[in-house]
Amino acid sequence: MKLNTLQLRRAANALLLGLLMGVAMPKMNAQTAHVGDILCEGDLIVSPANYNAGTHTAKAVVFYVDNTGQHGWAIALEDAGSYAWGNGETPLPNYSNKRQAIYDLDGYENTRIVREHSTNHPAFYAVDFDNGWYVPTIGQLNYLYGNLAEVNVSLTAVGGTVFNTGDGWDCWSSTECNSHGAWYIQSSGELTTYGYYTAHGLPVYYDYCKPNGHGVRAAINF
Repeated sequence: MKLNTLQLRRAANALLLGLLMGVAMPKMNAQTAHVGDILCEGDLIVSPANYNAGTHTAKAVVFYVDNTGQHGWAIALEDAGSYAWGNGETPLPNYSNKRQAIYDLDGYENTRIVREHSTNHPAFYAVDFDNGWYVPTIGQLNYLYGNLAEVNVSLTAVGGTVFNTGDGWDCWSSTECNSHGAWYIQSSGELTTYGYYTAHGLPVYYDYCKPNGHGVRAAINF
């Protein structure tokens, strides 16, 4: 797919991130949130220092807060598992390079569109969409990677699974590249659409990774 009106509008909306927080957000009762805070059941947000496992039930860790301090994105405590992205092209805009892709910031809408389009996209059915969870975009995962230090402290505090930059993990986004590839993030922080195989001891890269199994870590808006 070529750039279209929807894609251009999303790029413009990226300048106003707060507008993207209007979907699937629990009410926070004017709490002020910070990166690394813990989103608990009951829509309560607490700092790692104030988290008490006896009274709080953690469900996600905040990795982005908008300029109001009231809304943002939080990442699940665990991966949903390893899944293929899916087969074929979807109605989503296609982003052929990183400069475009990092402005894709509405994973909730991406997940809704793909689920309405097809049941043959396993990564999008691995998340509890009915309760607000979605596959984050590559732009959102880029924010997450930039705040891994704070996020990992909180994941450790609540017994979640940390993102270890040395262990080779990768994580699907909901951002599509083309009919063959979709964007994912590697443990090095690299944003890519390429899979590879080894030939003669050297990696051979190919733009056909949608059927590959990568980790899926759901996000949620607050």
